[in-house]
Amino acid sequence: MKILYVCWLDPATTDLPLFLANAWETEGHEVCLFPYDLEFSNTAPGRLIDSAALHIGNQAWRFFFFERKIVSKCHSFKPDILLLGHPFIRLSRFRQIREKLGCLLGYFIGYNNLLERRVAQYLSASDFVLVHDSYLIPLLQGTRYNRCPHVFLIPALAEPKEHHPIIISEEERQRYGGDIAFIGGVSPNRIAVLSTLKNKDLRIWGGPTWKNVPYLSSCFRDEPVYGLKKSKIYNAASVTLNIEDDEKQVNAISQRVPEVIACGGFVITDWHKDLEKTGLVEGESIVSFRSPGELQEKVMHYLSRPGERKRISQNGRQIVAQGLTYCRIAPLIIQAISEIGQRGENP
Repeated sequence: MKILYVCWLDPATTDLPLFLANAWETEGHEVCLFPYDLEFSNTAPGRLIDSAALHIGNQAWRFFFFERKIVSKCHSFKPDILLLGHPFIRLSRFRQIREKLGCLLGYFIGYNNLLERRVAQYLSASDFVLVHDSYLIPLLQGTRYNRCPHVFLIPALAEPKEHHPIIISEEERQRYGGDIAFIGGVSPNRIAVLSTLKNKDLRIWGGPTWKNVPYLSSCFRDEPVYGLKKSKIYNAASVTLNIEDDEKQVNAISQRVPEVIACGGFVITDWHKDLEKTGLVEGESIVSFRSPGELQEKVMHYLSRPGERKRISQNGRQIVAQGLTYCRIAPLIIQAISEIGQRGENP
């Protein structure tokens, strides 16, 4: 199958589109990633539209320029599947592409932004929806009230080709390591949790707005984190924390959990229901917390017990390798999507 995936491809945000594309290509599918940030927002027209000169009505200008690029790519590539990671084009054009090319339309919700009116409209127009959070499945799945019958979960996954133990120098260990590492953007619940650890050797890697957070600005490392640098942090830190932004996810855990484990690192994550779907077992292959106080206790406990950290990490790495990788899950997803096309199902 030929898949055109319109997405963001900023590596400091997520590598998920690239990892999905690689897994699908390994299965023999032809995938074209069409990133908004590379094809439009980082181009001269994109920068002009985002400038003060065209600030008024710039959303319409974005649609006009980027939509033309997408339509042109659709006609030249002729995809069997058009997958959107955001309302990058107008809804009417989204539907027109299916009518003219006969392709399946899909929409990927990485964060829980259902309250945005445009998102609901795109979901109802899609042949299938991909979600990262199992909480969304019963809300979206159905045949009435503009729901979609085909909703598939892409859980938190690792890419073993990138996420694996690596040898780091002592200089890199000093630079990227420390007792506690956190990678992610600012949110109120993250601030509340991390503030309880501010007197520890805590290093925060994420967006520059951390510099403006009282009591935590001194913990912030002001440099972008992605690719190999992220894996070095996973390998170098004694404990890597995963704290979900509770306004973006409900049941889900982020890719950071299997990524750290696949790297041979040790992760402590806030408990979310989708942990139960991973096969990871509390205290044996994963460590979680449900309150800031519990996190403090577990951080101090495991920092003083490197042998326990290593045992739990090794157990978790086996589970991640067996089932929580893109090469395991991506083929199942594309097979389910292709069956929709074989049945000729459209909204």
